[in-house]
Parts: sequence; C-alpha cells; structure tokens
Amino acid sequence: MYGILSLLKSLKGKDAMRRVLEITKRYPDARRVRNMKNPMFDEKSRLNNAINLAEGSDRYLNPYPGTFMNYVRHKIPNRGMFGDLANWYRLHPEKMKTMNDWHMEMGSSSPWSRQFMDGMIQNDIAEMAKTNFAMRKLTDHEKYMLAVAKQRKQQAMQKNAKILPFPGGRR
Repeated sequence: MYGILSLLKSLKGKDAMRRVLEITKRYPDARRVRNMKNPMFDEKSRLNNAINLAEGSDRYLNPYPGTFMNYVRHKIPNRGMFGDLANWYRLHPEKMKTMNDWHMEMGSSSPWSRQFMDGMIQNDIAEMAKTNFAMRKLTDHEKYMLAVAKQRKQQAMQKNAKILPFPGGRR
C-alpha cells in the first residue's frame, strides 16, 4: 500500500497522500480502501482507487456528516418540504445512516448515483407523507374532498348522484 501512496504523492502531492492515509485509518472497511489495499488488484487499479479517494476525500473527512442533506437541500427547492424531510430523517436515523453511507461511498457525481439517490428520496417522501397522513386527523376540507371523490366514484357507476356542498361556505 505504501508504494501506491508514494505514487499518489508524486502525482497529486503530499496533501493528497495524507488525506488518503487518514481515510484508510478512519475507514479501514470502506470498499475503496479495501480495494486499494488488496494485492489481488493490479497497481493501476489500486492507484486509481487512491486517486478517487484523494479527490473525494471531503465525503470521508468532513466533520459534519450532513453531506447527503446538502444534496437533498439542492434537490428540494421548497424549504417547508425540506424541513419536514429533515425532521423525518431525524426520527428515522437508520434511513439517514443508510443515505449518508451511500453518499459517502458513491458520491453524487455520476448520473447513476444521482438517479439512485433521487429514487431513495422520492420513496422516503412518499413514506413520510403516508405517516403524516395517518398520524394527524383530517381537516374539514380534506374530509370534504374524500367525500367528493367517493361520490364521484359512485356517480361513475350511477348517473343520479349530486355533489355534496362544502360545509361552512366556499374556500
């Protein structure tokens, strides 16, 4: 491994070598660290792993592990929805850990990893909406809209039903 680090030092400099060494100390079980140390891979592949670790070192060495939430902040422009999602992740730390680990491992630079993270965010938003809908009581307007939807479904089966007026006036 030290031969790889010396090659990295000659290519990227002493700071890059120190960052990679720090990552190997902190995260010895990370996939890229294991691949860099594995003598079964050829030198070029191991050097590429070291270069990728040096270039993406901020994901590993950031003292604030909210890098995934920074990604989410830029994906969700609505501040209220972002706040709700952040609170939901605080209530479900296992999902947050999964997302942080994924972001640390894969980053958000490739289209495949961005698409995968976007899909996970959409699934979590859907799950959050289900729990929010089940936890709180329905407002009068939501009850009215559900009644209208049920009535329209019945109206499709029989043509004589009239739409219920909203109680309390118009909104």
